[in-house]
Amino acid sequence: MMVKLKSIGLFAASFVTGILASRKLHENDVSEKPENPLFFVGTWNYRTNDSRRIHTIEIRPNFDLLIDNRPIKAKVENWDKYTITFLDSYGYHIRIRANDERPVSIYDETENETYPILRGNYKVTK
Repeated sequence: MMVKLKSIGLFAASFVTGILASRKLHENDVSEKPENPLFFVGTWNYRTNDSRRIHTIEIRPNFDLLIDNRPIKAKVENWDKYTITFLDSYGYHIRIRANDERPVSIYDETENETYPILRGNYKVTK
């Protein structure tokens, strides 16, 4: 009888330990909450590879997207600490990448090109 109680106790202790360890592992799997997407709000300039003309991209606080002061029908598809991705009405992506300080590049899927944001030529419009 004593052996049976020890076995049940050992089984219960192992079961509880397994549940607690599993819960702890899953807590570690949850990624850190991304930063606020308002970090990307602002106006920046960039130059395409085939043009000397400087273009402007603006992300407003309501996440309206404008390129060269023209509204682009697009919605935020996803974002994390370093990237915000818009999906336009034609199904193409516009992706803005950042470092810890500011957005640094724009990817335009329609052209399959990435353009650096011109340093010093941006303003935050929060």
